[in-house]
Amino acid sequence: MQEHTDYHFINALNIKEHIKYQFKYCPYCGEKDSFVFNDIKIFKCSKCQRTYFTNPASAVSVIIETPSGIVFVERKFEPKKGYIDTPGGFCEPYEKAEETAVREILEETSIKLDKINFLISGYNEYIYDGVMYITTDIFFYSKLDYIPNASPNDDASRVIFIKREDIDFEKIAFGSSKEALSYYIKNF
Repeated sequence: MQEHTDYHFINALNIKEHIKYQFKYCPYCGEKDSFVFNDIKIFKCSKCQRTYFTNPASAVSVIIETPSGIVFVERKFEPKKGYIDTPGGFCEPYEKAEETAVREILEETSIKLDKINFLISGYNEYIYDGVMYITTDIFFYSKLDYIPNASPNDDASRVIFIKREDIDFEKIAFGSSKEALSYYIKNF
């Protein structure tokens, strides 16, 4: 196993919402304060010796470019309520990333996509309800030659079309989205 020791990984261990601070009891034997975290992704109970893995959650997003600009949603809920982001969300169990992308776009914007293309992957620290989840973010893109009818639903309070040159990267919710958008604009 390759050990992760980059700046982001080490810094995340100091965030109070990190999962290592959330577990107080072993979920297997119930022993308090016996669940020891290895500072990577594994908890091991010092009493019953069982292990619990905390692997990243999979999330997807789609950069949709139209004649009116790139489609963004304004986030309705925390984390990052009020910020903008490319539409997307978390994968459901046993769902392919491509299926998640099409489903999430429809749920958040009412836009039905027929074709998406893989763009790039990234990661984030997603703090929800006092717990930090590490995500592996998978970005797709879709270029439409028409302006789709869009309306906000689910986690979106607004759907916004922004021209490439007018994107304010300071208003984008997550670092991986900023990276994906920068990559997309530079290469497509």
